[in-house]
Amino acid sequence: MDVKLIEPISRKLNHLGRAYLSLLAKQVESLGISRYYYALTYICHHDGKLTQKALANELGKDKSIIVNIIDTLSEEGFVYREINPADRREHLLKVTEKAKKAVPKIIKAFETLNQSLTEDISDEEMKIFNTVLTKMGTNIKPLTTPETNNETKP
Repeated sequence: MDVKLIEPISRKLNHLGRAYLSLLAKQVESLGISRYYYALTYICHHDGKLTQKALANELGKDKSIIVNIIDTLSEEGFVYREINPADRREHLLKVTEKAKKAVPKIIKAFETLNQSLTEDISDEEMKIFNTVLTKMGTNIKPLTTPETNNETKP
């Protein structure tokens, strides 16, 4: 049987993402953070002004995944929740002193790793790469919504 082999786009993206996160984890392992590096930097950037719901929207993650992220970062001593005095149904996300010390080092690790990965890539090539990724993200959104999913249940 002659089967045409087609490599999914996601295969290379996943491979690159895993390699990147592995290198990043090695660079920041002394800080006591196991994962969710970008989420922590994002929370720190908006310290005390960001709700769990807003974080979910900004990161494009399901609310239940955000709860797991916050729980993990909380258990590791980086963030905590505080009830929003303006709306007691909401929790504002705040960072601890441990996070305030760790985040600049995480950002530096991002910068170093990003610079190493893009060393022989021109600014124009990076613009094209980012444009293509953005377009792919736009193209995949309608494919992932239940309303446009044409799969039928048996």
